[in-house]
Amino acid sequence: MQRLAPSKLDALALRLEEIALEEEHIRTQIREQVATFGSTPPRAEKSQRLETEQFRFTLSSSNRTEIRNTEVERIRQACPTTLFSSLFVPVIKYKLAARSMMLLSAPLPDDAPRNLRAMFANAVQIIEDSPRLKIERAEIPA
Repeated sequence: MQRLAPSKLDALALRLEEIALEEEHIRTQIREQVATFGSTPPRAEKSQRLETEQFRFTLSSSNRTEIRNTEVERIRQACPTTLFSSLFVPVIKYKLAARSMMLLSAPLPDDAPRNLRAMFANAVQIIEDSPRLKIERAEIPA
């Protein structure tokens, strides 16, 4: 392999930047089209799909839940053990109990701290991830 001159490397790097910008622009256009004109595939509530003759475009979104351990610890200290275990399950870090959202949406037990919902909102953050775009070649029938 021959060593390239610095000016040639600079030119390649600039071209690579141009391609990356163009790719992002194209992906943005495709995301907008799929979000606007796509339909929800079966059993994929957080996805939109748009199919053409050659491609299948799927735009998927997701979120993740972050648990703030210090805030959870405050809730643990303020709640009776049975109530706390209905909200969180201790695993090296705290994890939401399966029915915690349902518990908080209903009238709270008498022994719950009066500010439990606010404490819970400080402890649990739902973070939306950026949508992912998947492009696949459509299967062309033989």
